[in-house]
Amino acid sequence: MTGFQPVPLPPDRREAILNSVIMQHVGLGWRLESRFAHQVVLVRDHEVNHALHAVITVLVCGLWLPVWLIAMIAGSSPQRAFITVDPYGNILHGGMPFTGVPMAPQPWLNPASRFNQNAHAIAMANMRRELRWQARQHARDFVLARDLRIGRPDLPRQYDDGGLIDMNHAPAGVMTAISGITPDLANHIVQIRSKVHSFTSAEELSVVADLPPHLTPELVEYAIFLP
Repeated sequence: MTGFQPVPLPPDRREAILNSVIMQHVGLGWRLESRFAHQVVLVRDHEVNHALHAVITVLVCGLWLPVWLIAMIAGSSPQRAFITVDPYGNILHGGMPFTGVPMAPQPWLNPASRFNQNAHAIAMANMRRELRWQARQHARDFVLARDLRIGRPDLPRQYDDGGLIDMNHAPAGVMTAISGITPDLANHIVQIRSKVHSFTSAEELSVVADLPPHLTPELVEYAIFLP
């Protein structure tokens, strides 16, 4: 036991998480039906490609007709998703932990359902940013951060920190995951780290290691500095 007690998120952070999940669903063909504080109801219609089913039914001499009928029955009832963000930022789907956006029906049954790739990509990027923010909050408890292995993708772990890299402990090969950090720069950072023992911020790292200025914003976003 670490003694860490989760802190409720402010309303704007919960709203940001919920908006990100909504965008993921919208990108996969869902639409917003209703919203209540930090809970939403999303709905998606089942569209049946009757022309395609008719062609298949003719080609297989009517054997496809039961499948067509099942598709029509299923298509008469829209699918609903009940999404909630609890006070600690956990996403619940119908009261259960959120495991991802339900996929759209297969395109040959529902060609109108297409991935909105841009919306989905934006939603995923926002979700990763939110995970990094949450990980930084958890990392205030250094013991918990060590147990969760925040910033250490090189170690076995289950916690998703959104792509953070612990610049005080991660090996050089891991640092290259940050855009702009080449293998040579990563080795240079490790050499400097061995002399100063640790860094406290992206700005300090940039100055002490004499890094190119354009790397500082990337370090601010993706680096973490654990003791």
